[in-house]
Amino acid sequence: MRRLLIFSVFALTALSWALKLGAVQAAQEKPLQSAGKAAPAAQPPGYAGADTCVLCHADLSKKFGSNPHSELALTHGGKGVTCESCHGPGQAHVESGGDKTKIFDFQSASPKTVNAKCLTCHLGTHANFDRSAHSQAGVGCTSCHSNHSPQTDLHLLKIAEPKLCYTCHTDVKASFSQPFHHKVNEGILACSDCHNPHGTLQDKLLRTNSDQNAICTKCHSETQGPYVYEHPPLKTEGCTACHFPHGSSNPRLLTRNNINSLCLQCHTASMNFTAPGTPSFHNQANQYQSCTTCHTQIHGSNSNSFFFQ
Repeated sequence: MRRLLIFSVFALTALSWALKLGAVQAAQEKPLQSAGKAAPAAQPPGYAGADTCVLCHADLSKKFGSNPHSELALTHGGKGVTCESCHGPGQAHVESGGDKTKIFDFQSASPKTVNAKCLTCHLGTHANFDRSAHSQAGVGCTSCHSNHSPQTDLHLLKIAEPKLCYTCHTDVKASFSQPFHHKVNEGILACSDCHNPHGTLQDKLLRTNSDQNAICTKCHSETQGPYVYEHPPLKTEGCTACHFPHGSSNPRLLTRNNINSLCLQCHTASMNFTAPGTPSFHNQANQYQSCTTCHTQIHGSNSNSFFFQ
């Protein structure tokens, strides 16, 4: 009888300690659950969850850790941007054994549909894309960007600049092979330094600014002014009135190989030109003397209306 009593007391003590230990473990696990460490919560109807996607797409999941979108996946307690944020609900896709028609497939979708999908998040920074020349030409986001297999971490480009741009703009590629050119192929400049591929309110996707020449003068600050005496073409036609923007066979990217010929395009007595013609004492027969030998400050001057200095 005594042995039975001792055994009962021992059993009750052990049970009490087991209950206390269970309570302690439950208390320790509760903060982990609130921090998102516990098993994932039930998915909304139609959704399979990113953990289910990994079962078949393990290779893409490994690469996603270095993707800028992966940081967004950690927001809102781990309920941020995930696979189904871009590809849509995946439960039907899983239950069908991987039928691509049961989920949004970027590769088979039209550029317009792909753009609409991406712009649900990126509309703020790319508000002009729908009206841009790229969009109008049927270029979609995935034409230039690759979310899962980018060649560049920055902007997730399929191919690094300028080769990516050259795949379409072959004429510009030839310009950068001219003897005198902006140092794009050398990696000093990039196409996107001057152009915004997602669209602007300027022609040729030039980056938006208040001055049409600001694209040039941000580097060529010595020509910016303001000047007391300005050369009118700078304000009316811009730098490209005299210079090729990409490359030229002429020094200083000039549109003509002879400076006199360039100046005489405007400074010739004619009813069609408002620029003054050359005075009679100018010896235009001397083709080896350029106009800028005397008119040294051709972009503008603060002291002389004839741009002598």
